[in-house]
Amino acid sequence: MKVIPATGEQSTFEFDPSVSKNQEKSKRRGPPNRMNDLNYRDWMKFQKSFFRYSSDQHLVEECIYFFTKALWKDGVTSNSLIIGAERFSQEAIEEPRVVKHIPKFESIEQIIRIVEKEPKSSQDFVLIDLRHIIRRQRDLQQFLDGRERLFEILRTALFQDRYACLLVELAQSGSGGFPYPWAVAMAARNHLRLRDEKIALITDQNRVFYCLFLQANDDSRPGEAFSSASICLSDTTDHASIPAWIIPKPPPRSKNEILHPAKFPETLIEQFIRLFSSKLDTVFDPMVGTGSTAIAAMRTTRHAYGVDLSERFIRTSRSRIEHESLPSLFPTVTTSAEVYVGDSTRLDDIPQLRGLTFDYAITSPPYWSMLTNPGSENQRSRRKRNLPLIYSDDESDLGNVADYDTFL
Repeated sequence: MKVIPATGEQSTFEFDPSVSKNQEKSKRRGPPNRMNDLNYRDWMKFQKSFFRYSSDQHLVEECIYFFTKALWKDGVTSNSLIIGAERFSQEAIEEPRVVKHIPKFESIEQIIRIVEKEPKSSQDFVLIDLRHIIRRQRDLQQFLDGRERLFEILRTALFQDRYACLLVELAQSGSGGFPYPWAVAMAARNHLRLRDEKIALITDQNRVFYCLFLQANDDSRPGEAFSSASICLSDTTDHASIPAWIIPKPPPRSKNEILHPAKFPETLIEQFIRLFSSKLDTVFDPMVGTGSTAIAAMRTTRHAYGVDLSERFIRTSRSRIEHESLPSLFPTVTTSAEVYVGDSTRLDDIPQLRGLTFDYAITSPPYWSMLTNPGSENQRSRRKRNLPLIYSDDESDLGNVADYDTFL
């Protein structure tokens, strides 16, 4: 399930090749751009992790303009190969870029034959549309059985360090079921480096598909690819009841809540709690922060427990729980929430939790070192307001782990 900021801003841009150099200078400057001809604003827009899908034409144009230059430094024109995406027309791409489009194919074997015809190191960008090829478990199994040859020749056709994009749809509407895009991404990593992903929202169908971006380079952590024999799909979940994405609209944060550098909204957690638990169930958040999960559980008639390393955040959490527990003129079923200072990797050290079991656990953990990223727009705004940029100085804090493998 993809979570979208309340603004709902799309990650699309309109590229205008006629922008003059003087206009370009007035744009916000970024680092030297050796990858494409975009201004910094459009570069950053493309890198947002989601977008509302409008057409294959728009999507493919965006990718070509992002992953290629019209002319490389040596004066050579860029070459792009588009396989699938039937409604795309290469005539819309401005010269001198060269685009070859194969709109239809019927099998993975046919894709392999198409790519095999391309000379070695001839392509700057390759897009392969797998949305109609991988629709069922049997399709995914067939794809995985032939994956090695496909990714091997794709790596050969691309210039070193250039990019490919694979379009892969989820198994059904909503977000339940086996994640086909993940299986495809894992299968690719023995030959290509997985660099990023964008998720396309098909707003009128409650469906999503992934754009997997792979680079012609070795992946430092290829991992173990799924085998077709290891895939087992379960249809016990009512997939249609699970939305493919949610647009939360959180209320303003209080002066104490804003001290937390990465609070997530109660309005979002409430929707997850309603989907995956029942009234009077017990909900647990092992990194509870300022108590968002506890508040959401109480508002949806669930009991809650939470743990956090920071005594400061626990004080804020308890204050919010106390306020939420104030008597009402319209009393409902009474629920409770308890939060404790402690290390979530050592729950047995917290006496109040011994012997307890929970019906549902949900949390928003630290995402490694993201909060210390100097390029973060959010961190820039927090610096201006002199707000804390990290969770804590505690060595046990996952947000302070420097090595990525240790963090994982």
